[in-house]
Amino acid sequence: MAQYYLAVNGQQLGPFEINQLIPNGLTQNSYVWTEGMPNWAPAGSVPELAPLFAAPAAPAYPPTPGPAPAYGGYQQQAYGAYQQPNAAGPAVDKQKVDFFIMTNKDNFPVDKMPVIQQALGHMDENTFNNLSMLQFKSPMTALLLSIFCGSLGVDRFYLGDTGLGIGKLLTAGGCGIWAIIDWFKIQDATREKNFEQISKYL
Repeated sequence: MAQYYLAVNGQQLGPFEINQLIPNGLTQNSYVWTEGMPNWAPAGSVPELAPLFAAPAAPAYPPTPGPAPAYGGYQQQAYGAYQQPNAAGPAVDKQKVDFFIMTNKDNFPVDKMPVIQQALGHMDENTFNNLSMLQFKSPMTALLLSIFCGSLGVDRFYLGDTGLGIGKLLTAGGCGIWAIIDWFKIQDATREKNFEQISKYL
């Protein structure tokens, strides 16, 4: 039987048997992965997990008297009028926020992660989808470029620091000194660049 890994609150849990997923926090929107899947995917889209989310039986009729339920995402007001609760669009699902944090935790400064997570939790779905398509620079890639091509300024060109890249290129990495300093600073510089990029959406 397949065993699944589960993303909950920005952490990877598992592996679990199918009957262990619900007790460990699985919902239809939780991201899961098992051997044979190309990428993580929402549990609701995995056919093998579909029986876990089968619709409950309909309640007996007539129903118990009570207030009318909300209809179509709208809340009923006086005189039968309807008002949309969130004009900006529905809030982003918490599971998506957790998955974003888990997969990008190395791309941003550690002290900025709580700020990012809190802002994403209050973001509407459309803005979050646009943010998810951003391409962030890899701190590890920047470090490798700095080690092997730092004297040519390739690491700074990678970050978009064209002026600094030209300076390193013309001075051979500051006679090697600047290049060595960047070995220790380039990853933090990369994370700050990524934070500047995502800050436009927060």
